[in-house]
Amino acid sequence: MIRKNFSLFPFLFMFIILLATFSFSQQRGSIEKIVISKAEKTLEVRVLLSFFSYYRQFELSGPNRVVIDCFDTRSIKAPRFLRVNALGGRGIRTGMFKPGIARVVFDMIDQIPPYKIEDIENGLRILFWPEEEKVIEEKVEIEDAICDIKVNPVKANVNDPIFVDMSSSKNTKSMEVEVFDKEGIKITSRKLTADSSKWETRFDKPGEYFFKGKAFSTEDKPSENLCEARTYINSPPVSRLECSPCKNRILKPITLDATGSTDPDGQVIRVDFEITDKEGNLVDRFTDNEMPFSWEKVFEDKGVYTVTAIGTDDYGAVSEPALVEVVARGGKKRLFILLEAGALAARGQGTSYSSYMAGRLGIVYQILPGALDIIISGGGGYTTESAPWKSFYNGSLLLNLHVGPVFIGAGAGVTTKHKETLPKSYGEAIANIGIDMFSISKTKFSILFEAAGPVTDLSFKEHHKLMAGFRLTF
Repeated sequence: MIRKNFSLFPFLFMFIILLATFSFSQQRGSIEKIVISKAEKTLEVRVLLSFFSYYRQFELSGPNRVVIDCFDTRSIKAPRFLRVNALGGRGIRTGMFKPGIARVVFDMIDQIPPYKIEDIENGLRILFWPEEEKVIEEKVEIEDAICDIKVNPVKANVNDPIFVDMSSSKNTKSMEVEVFDKEGIKITSRKLTADSSKWETRFDKPGEYFFKGKAFSTEDKPSENLCEARTYINSPPVSRLECSPCKNRILKPITLDATGSTDPDGQVIRVDFEITDKEGNLVDRFTDNEMPFSWEKVFEDKGVYTVTAIGTDDYGAVSEPALVEVVARGGKKRLFILLEAGALAARGQGTSYSSYMAGRLGIVYQILPGALDIIISGGGGYTTESAPWKSFYNGSLLLNLHVGPVFIGAGAGVTTKHKETLPKSYGEAIANIGIDMFSISKTKFSILFEAAGPVTDLSFKEHHKLMAGFRLTF
């Protein structure tokens, strides 16, 4: 089973935001032209824009002026000055007041006559008339608002950001979005404007959510078209963990089984196991990426351990930890394999010694762990020297007493003759002393010195063996 990779999600998200921002920026228009219509008792000026958002209007004095600022306008294609000389108006000037704000100024010769500003399709209509005259005004048709809503992503995890975009709504002054759960219960709502038409929200519970939008025209008439979207919040998986057996002796396997973990709207693709001791220290961890999700663990030290399992589903959501308590009971390992090797010097009758390569294999049983051992071993020595010296075999039984890393051993054994002039085999006493150098897990490395001599009528002084070597127990 392959886990989906979501490492590209942040880059995809940034790309969507940049694309939306670019699209929004393209909606900012320009003043295309200004049309002046003079009649006997009226002056009509139409300011036409490629994209009309909204405006503000105010008057200035000294000299008298009527000023109109058109928002969301990035450029001016109309002439920067138009001469009027009608109904008290001297001329019309245009210019960019600020980025995105184009300004239209009506310069007056004297007083500002009566006037009216109206929204028309793609622009404004400004009508001037003499103070004593009444003007029959043309009724301007206001277009209905059209709502548009987009919600991204359509599927997300709990507390992931959800982006609501109503910037594509048309003929709107304001907008509103309401959020409902699957049962139709209203969760929240948000009011938006043409300048602030986007919203970021989050959900802390899984399930399906519905967004219902509405746009309002400049006359506050609500849109009538269907304007809805939805998103789904992914349900996290649920972890299950069992142990079998939950109590066992150390060095015996315990099975930790999370196969029962489930995901209500997908599938579990990974389980992460973690073991801590009684003090909360991390002991071990393991990740299983395939069914069945299980781990066979051997504990080397007795104690009470807490095991947690956390599942991850195919959409990246993680479960709450599932916990079990495992007891590793005492009963440390007592039986070990022993391997000894080293250089040995054997003396026969006379004053000379013969050199040997010696080795033994045996078993160690800890009578009192860390204090007293019994060792049974067998091996021999090999020499390259000529007769009367010869290779030999031996077996032994020793007791080893430990004092910290130092051990002292004594015992007895049987050996074949290491010189042709000796009896075929004889008993001997054995003593050794050594020190434990280091241990890795249950494997211990030691160095030792050993002496052995006959317990028969042979002279110990004339027929002993001396050995220096190492001992490995595991």
